[in-house]
Amino acid sequence: MNFILNDYYRDISDEDLLNDVKKVAEKLSQNTLTQKEYKQAGGKFSSSTFRHRFGGWMSVLNLCGLDANLHQLAAHQSKHLHQFVDNQDLLEDIRQVAIMLDKETVSKKEYDKYGRFSSTTCYKRFPSWNDVLNAAGLNPIVHTSEKRLNDEEMLQDIERIWIKLGRQPTSSDIKKGVSKYSLHAYAEHFGGWRGALEAFIEYINSDIPDKKDVIDSELCNVGDDKEEIKAKTDIHSQNDIKHKTSRNVSPGIRWKVMQRDNFKCRICGASPSTDSSVQLHIDHIVPWSKGGETTYENLQILCSKCNLGKGDMV
Repeated sequence: MNFILNDYYRDISDEDLLNDVKKVAEKLSQNTLTQKEYKQAGGKFSSSTFRHRFGGWMSVLNLCGLDANLHQLAAHQSKHLHQFVDNQDLLEDIRQVAIMLDKETVSKKEYDKYGRFSSTTCYKRFPSWNDVLNAAGLNPIVHTSEKRLNDEEMLQDIERIWIKLGRQPTSSDIKKGVSKYSLHAYAEHFGGWRGALEAFIEYINSDIPDKKDVIDSELCNVGDDKEEIKAKTDIHSQNDIKHKTSRNVSPGIRWKVMQRDNFKCRICGASPSTDSSVQLHIDHIVPWSKGGETTYENLQILCSKCNLGKGDMV
């Protein structure tokens, strides 16, 4: 399993996209169609695909020869109003909401309820809601949790979910509660769920080792098998052990090992994709305490039960 994002259907022609909309409209015997109706009736493509290709759903309906109802027209006009609003007007509107509520700060939910524009527009202009509030001269939102979330913890949770599901997680998965964090939290940190996935891909594929993480080729070459690694390590362990790698496994190496071992325990074959209670561990084939290094060849995937049973024995 590779960690790559799903395609945006870039190779699909405009004609194929529009024909699918027409097909769904004919299936429902309607001369207009909402995005929700399109999806529920089996439409093949996502709303983001149509938005990136045609600029909006109203344009799609017009190109398909379908009617755009008043609700869609209002949404279309609202969208374009948001697109062209000046940052100063946007920030002034947020300040006006704060004055109306007689508060020194405004939550995203409050602004969506009382503001002329939307928090989505704000997120397109600023990295986070607190950045919006700072620019408007308002107090930032104070998070009640004692521990402030950090990006790495959230990316590690995406890693956990991806392994558990055996596929790229979707925003619908997050709404169902598979993550420790909400979609709002991901939006606060990464500008949205897609942004979180892109940050995860960069995080998980970034494996640029420094000198302390590189073992001499004399000790462990790419072609070495387990016995060769153990024999070479035993020679070094006769003297004082001087490790040439860090004991901690970098995200990039960890995932290369997981992919190599097919996300299964190498002893019993257990996998979290088939049993949610399974926990996978990275294990040193030759133990660290006996001179084993943190290299691709000297690492393997074990479930927690097999790892505890193996202990520090070789």
